[in-house]
Amino acid sequence: MTTAAIRRNRRNIIRRSWKEQLFDAGNIIFMLLMSAAMLYPFWYVLIFSLNEGRDAAMGGIWLWPRKFTTSNYMYVLQNPMVNTAYLVTILRTLIGPCIHLIVTATAAYSLGKRDLPGRKWFIYFYMIPMFIGGTLISNYFLFVKLGLLNNFLVYVLPGSFSFFMMVIIRTFFEQLPESLEESALIDGAGYTRIFFKIVLPLSGPIVATTLFFSAVGHWLDFFTCLIYITKKDLRVVQYILYQIVINNETAEMLSQLSTTVDKELIGKQQSIITTQVLKMTTLVVVTFPLLFVYPFFQKYFVKGMLVGAIKA
Repeated sequence: MTTAAIRRNRRNIIRRSWKEQLFDAGNIIFMLLMSAAMLYPFWYVLIFSLNEGRDAAMGGIWLWPRKFTTSNYMYVLQNPMVNTAYLVTILRTLIGPCIHLIVTATAAYSLGKRDLPGRKWFIYFYMIPMFIGGTLISNYFLFVKLGLLNNFLVYVLPGSFSFFMMVIIRTFFEQLPESLEESALIDGAGYTRIFFKIVLPLSGPIVATTLFFSAVGHWLDFFTCLIYITKKDLRVVQYILYQIVINNETAEMLSQLSTTVDKELIGKQQSIITTQVLKMTTLVVVTFPLLFVYPFFQKYFVKGMLVGAIKA
C-alpha cells in the first residue's frame, strides 16, 4: 500500500458522518442551555442587588441592572449587625476547620497503627454516633452542663471530629510508604514529630479536602446559632440571612441602616432600600464568597476524595 493510500485511509477513519456531527452540536447546545439554567439564578440575584431599590420594585430586571448602584451593599455592609455577624462567621470558619483537621487527622493516624492496643474497640466506639445520635433536647442539656450556651466554642467544639472523614484520612495515610516513618523512628523522631513533619506535609490533597469540607459546613451552618445562641454579638451571617429571607424580619436592619449610613450619601445616590433588594444583597454577601474560594480548592478536593476513598 502506498503512502498516499495510507493517508487516504486515515482521513476516512477520522472523518465523521453528518449524524455524528449533528449529535455533537446538539450535545454542546444542550449542555450550554443546562449551564445557563443553573447559573442564571445566581446572575439574577447579583443584578437585582446592584439595581436601585425603588426601580427594582417595578420589576422587569432580567439580564442586567436597569439603574446600577452600589449603595445597596453600602447599606448592608455598614450595618453593625451584619459586620459583627461576618466577623464571627470568619473566625468560626478559620478556627473550626483547623481544630477539625487536628482532631480528625490525629485520630486517623493513631487508628492507622495496627499494633495499637484495642484498635478495633476504638473504631467501634467512634462508629456508634454515626448510627445512634443524641436528640436535640439531650444535646441542649449537655451543652448547658458544659457551659457552651452563648459561647463561641459551641461553634467549633461539637463538630471537631468526623468518623467519615477519619476513615478517608486514615486510608490516605495508609498509602504513604512505611519506610519514611521507620527511618524517622531510627533517627530518633517521635510519633508527634513524624505526624506534623512528615505525614501532614505529604498529605496535601486530603488536608485541603478536609479543610474545605469543614469550612463550607461552618460557613453555611445557621442551626447552631438558632438553637444555642441568643446573644446578638455571637450571631453568624447565615442566621441573619435566615431572619431576613425566612422570617422576613427586616425592620430591625432597616432601622439600624437609617442610623449608620451617611444621610448626605443617601441624598446623592437617591436610592431607597427595599425589602427585596435587602434580601438579594444579603444573599450575595453571604453566599458568593464560597463561589470564589471553591475553584482554588477544586483540584485538591477531587484528588483527595478519590485517593482517600479507594484503598490500594
